[in-house]
Amino acid sequence: MSIFGSMTTAVLGLNAQSKALGHISDNIANSSTIGYKRVDSAFETMVLQSSQRLHEPGGVTAQPVFMNNIQGSLKQVQSPTNVAIQGQGFFSVSKINLQNSTNTLVQTQTGAVNASSVYYTRAGDFELDKSRYLVNSSGYALNGWLVDPVTGVLKKDQVAPVQVSSLIDKPVATSTIDLEANLPATPTPGKPIPDSSIPIFDSQGNPRTINFKWRQQADSSWRMVLDAPGSNTKPVDGTFSGNPATVTFGQNIAGQTAVAQVNVVTISGNNTNGQDNLRIGDVYTVKVNGTNYSLKITADNIGSIRTYSGLAGALANQINSASPAASVLATSSGQTIRVTAREAGTPFKLNTEVSSGTNTTNTIVAQTSTAATASAGEIDKFQFPQTQVEIGDSFTITVNGTPISYTVTAATYQSYSTVSDVVSQLAGKINQQLGTTVTASSAGNILSIQSNTANTNVTSSAAVTNSASAVNTLSSLPSVASVAGVRQSRTVTLTGTPGDIGTQYTLSINGTAVTYSTTGEEMTMEDITAALANKINANTSLPVTATAQGGVITVTAKTAASPTGTNTLTNDGAGNITFGGSTVDIGDTYSMTVNGQPYSLTITNANYGLYDTPAKLLNYFATEIVADGGTATVNGTGTVLATGDAAATVSVTDAAPAQFTLEQSAVAGQTPAHIGLTFGKTPETVGTLTNISTALVGTGTAVSAANQSAGSDANVTFTVDYGFGPQQISLNLGKYQKPGGLTQYAGEEINVSRLIQNGAPRGQFKDVVFGDNGAVMVNYDNGRSKMIARVPIITFNNPNALQRESGGVFLESEDAGKPNFNDPETNGAGAVVANSVESSNVDIADEFTKMIVTQRSYSANAKIVTTSDEMLQEVLGLKR
Repeated sequence: MSIFGSMTTAVLGLNAQSKALGHISDNIANSSTIGYKRVDSAFETMVLQSSQRLHEPGGVTAQPVFMNNIQGSLKQVQSPTNVAIQGQGFFSVSKINLQNSTNTLVQTQTGAVNASSVYYTRAGDFELDKSRYLVNSSGYALNGWLVDPVTGVLKKDQVAPVQVSSLIDKPVATSTIDLEANLPATPTPGKPIPDSSIPIFDSQGNPRTINFKWRQQADSSWRMVLDAPGSNTKPVDGTFSGNPATVTFGQNIAGQTAVAQVNVVTISGNNTNGQDNLRIGDVYTVKVNGTNYSLKITADNIGSIRTYSGLAGALANQINSASPAASVLATSSGQTIRVTAREAGTPFKLNTEVSSGTNTTNTIVAQTSTAATASAGEIDKFQFPQTQVEIGDSFTITVNGTPISYTVTAATYQSYSTVSDVVSQLAGKINQQLGTTVTASSAGNILSIQSNTANTNVTSSAAVTNSASAVNTLSSLPSVASVAGVRQSRTVTLTGTPGDIGTQYTLSINGTAVTYSTTGEEMTMEDITAALANKINANTSLPVTATAQGGVITVTAKTAASPTGTNTLTNDGAGNITFGGSTVDIGDTYSMTVNGQPYSLTITNANYGLYDTPAKLLNYFATEIVADGGTATVNGTGTVLATGDAAATVSVTDAAPAQFTLEQSAVAGQTPAHIGLTFGKTPETVGTLTNISTALVGTGTAVSAANQSAGSDANVTFTVDYGFGPQQISLNLGKYQKPGGLTQYAGEEINVSRLIQNGAPRGQFKDVVFGDNGAVMVNYDNGRSKMIARVPIITFNNPNALQRESGGVFLESEDAGKPNFNDPETNGAGAVVANSVESSNVDIADEFTKMIVTQRSYSANAKIVTTSDEMLQEVLGLKR
């Protein structure tokens, strides 16, 4: 080999390493480029002549090796339109400025595909441009199989740029409703099951509502009413002849007038010297239900009380003026107190007690007389040793045969309450009556009597009549027993079927009719009875009140009263007035005019005990007539009053009827149209839906399937019409005799776990995303999504032979083979991964390693050039 040949080989080496460095430089520069595929270098030797005896190397060349089939790492991003391929294959893209060019036929491995300006890339950072094409950062639009907007079929015979043109989503009319709920086996009594409702959509996309109304008719039987407001046709509509209804009377408890208890308290005691023996310090007590009403006799009040009658009046006042008010009223008459219960029918307990004051027995002791003298008459003296005097004590001094007495009275006791006062009073009375013959004087408890004539004697003596020492008494005897009032009551039982509309239940009280008409909202018979009872109570003019429990109403009189009788008074023309009737009633008024004088008596709770029989009543009138100077007597049977006035007039106003009368009637109403639901009771079917009946939907459109065997679909189909034609809806309640769907298990309230429908209103474009299997999905604000295209994955037999273009795209080449358009993950094609991009497959560390090797190789080739140059210099030096 010549020196020139070695130099030429070295230059070729420098050139090859320069190319390799260029590949490395390209790789490093694009290490962050999305979808970039690296270029490696392949060195190929050039040999001019080579044998065992001679070798003349010609140099080296560097060829690029494309790593298009090597996967770059996938990086997750937030953009929903960024997409990457996991595995082999490329995206089909078109130049943005050629999107509207005429389509050409692309020959593939499986046939021809209609496409326009087709390129291929791994750069999947697509975003929507202003024309709503999916364009990557290099400006290439994504191609895909488009969905026919009319048929909804994916057109795989051609690929075209994917453009989001469906900005409006057409409304979808509801056609199915799925309901999963548990109806309570034991609903809360009297509490309606809340309605369920679901919004649906008509053909125009208008929101509508389907309401579900629930009612339990029996343990495992329910009514379901479907209501579609605004629809010209109804799922259920109309009524049927209602179920029988009755009103029956039960026990009638007669009323009884309450009678006030009356006790008569009598004051008993002695009367001495015309004075009731009231004693200072006596305490008289009437105890009513444990409360004491007491009066103590004192020097201050004895003058106003004076007698047993006065004591009775004072005690009555004490009871009546008590605060808080006593449970009784008291009236006095003579030495008796009539104690009457304020509330008729409320009994009371009464006791009496007398605590007596100290009794004093008074005496008079004669003292030694002073004999008469020539200048003065005889003086007799009497001593009164005690200090206290009692009402009724009588002190008598007999002077010269004339008795002079002073009796202690209640009227004067406050002024003359001591023995000294008595002595003074006796002296005064002696001087008043015998002052011409004697003169009496008092000094404390000493009484002196002196003859007015000198040398004349006085004949005198003294005596005391003390009041009785016995203790006074209070005694109480019942006069009228307490009778508890009983209000008349009667039970009324209503029967019928809750849920029926217009069933009328009527009760007539004393001829006044009260009617309740059912609304269909009542859950139980107790609701119906309560409503009728409320209407009775709302009429305050009625003499009754009503309460409801279960299906029974109890009607009770407002007041307690016995049944009233009809009483009469008649004059036989001879003045004999006869009472006709058996009982005297509270509220009766009896009137008569005898001898021109009118008399009247109204029987009240307060006086009923005095006049509760015909005899007592007639005796009252007899007493009044005699008091006015007439004559009147009552016969032995107590039924005839003889007045002697043939012209006497009589009248009776009977008490108002105290007992009420009831009459009843019931009229069956209408059963509203409904869908019948039956749940199983056997161990195998308990709680599951076993039957749906649409026999009573009336003119409604609801229809249930004929096949209701175990496991078959439990559906109800109905038609609505909101002005855009019939719209059929299928209500899915699960499967017969299977858990799930609509059930009836334990609980007190309905529990809706799933209630959905498939309709949707008009939707506005929201965003575009990649779905499974490369689907391009458009999302709308109505919650719906629609596939507009699917991204094919294009594979080649030799992807490394594809022709590179700027922007990370490739063109088909003869060495690469024909493209094959595949669904993702089929025929060796990779998967489409959304929200991701593929990084370059460049390894920086590897590139730097190759760069070092290239640099050293380049330096070595340069050294050969310099060595060859030096050797040539030596050859040129040979000439010199």
